[in-house]
Amino acid sequence: MKNYLIKFIKSALPWAVALGLFYYLFQKVPPAQVLRSLRLVPVGYFIGFGLIYFLTLLTLDTAMLSRVLTRFDAPIRFFEVLPGRCVTYLVALLNYNAGQAALALYLKRRRGVSFFKTLGCIFFISVIDLYWVIFLAFLGTFFFVPTSELFPIGAWVRNLAYLAFAAMILHLAFWRGCFGRILPERFHFRLGDWLRGRHLFQAFHHATLADYFRMALLRFPIHATVISAFWVVVRLSGAKIAFHEIAAATPIILLLGAIPLTPGGLGAVQIATVKLLQDRVVIPAALGTSVRPDELLLGLSLAWMTLNYSIKALSGLLSLAFSPASLYRETNE
Repeated sequence: MKNYLIKFIKSALPWAVALGLFYYLFQKVPPAQVLRSLRLVPVGYFIGFGLIYFLTLLTLDTAMLSRVLTRFDAPIRFFEVLPGRCVTYLVALLNYNAGQAALALYLKRRRGVSFFKTLGCIFFISVIDLYWVIFLAFLGTFFFVPTSELFPIGAWVRNLAYLAFAAMILHLAFWRGCFGRILPERFHFRLGDWLRGRHLFQAFHHATLADYFRMALLRFPIHATVISAFWVVVRLSGAKIAFHEIAAATPIILLLGAIPLTPGGLGAVQIATVKLLQDRVVIPAALGTSVRPDELLLGLSLAWMTLNYSIKALSGLLSLAFSPASLYRETNE
């Protein structure tokens, strides 16, 4: 009973935090005003851009995953990964880890590749993504100074970036076995050798510095697309904001959303978006509306998130419809 209670609390707490954040937001910006702000958005163009955005990210993400799997696991073609990647998006909406496991299981059943090696490749990409977000947020602090903040965001981001840089050096040294070549044998750790021998960590063990740079460069277009997209969304509403403001602030917003307090940054991303950008958005008087920037930003952030989740879910359902369900189910074999 105690274990079930602990599991329930662990599952419910992030959602409780998210609900608390939304309660705070809607106290500041009533839901009726948020809905009113969305009247400025042309629905057709908004959905069309969302589809283009999703297809761009899906193509880049699948191509990158295919490249990493080919490098560290087995030759996997783009169209072999694509259906599983779409299903990953669907399952990850409910549980991120289960989504990645579904892709690994799919490739194991379809191509016979190692389940844990595939998970390791996905983890490898996630680490590169995290470092990109931290680095871009670090750069953003030099070009974006928040006019209102709940805590010193700039200093926090920079300190985190310094720690991440030090961690990256230690990370590379550990997985490449540098400590074992430098330290005397009596200081060697058996656990390190054991970890480097596991399929789950093969990508990290075999990746060279050139691999990290190459994969990071291939991943950059995804981050550039994510950063640019919200600027387009704001412009679709008729409001104005300088592109460099969005480019500098978005990585900071994403980094704040990556703090594991709420599911997928839900609530945290919306608060950060409103707090950081509300003084930078200009709604022209020619639009003939009394909508405030904070109302518009909250409405756009929620609408953009909902649209993306909906398209991801639809792509996953379509992939499931055309793929044997047994490819994603574990059996007792």
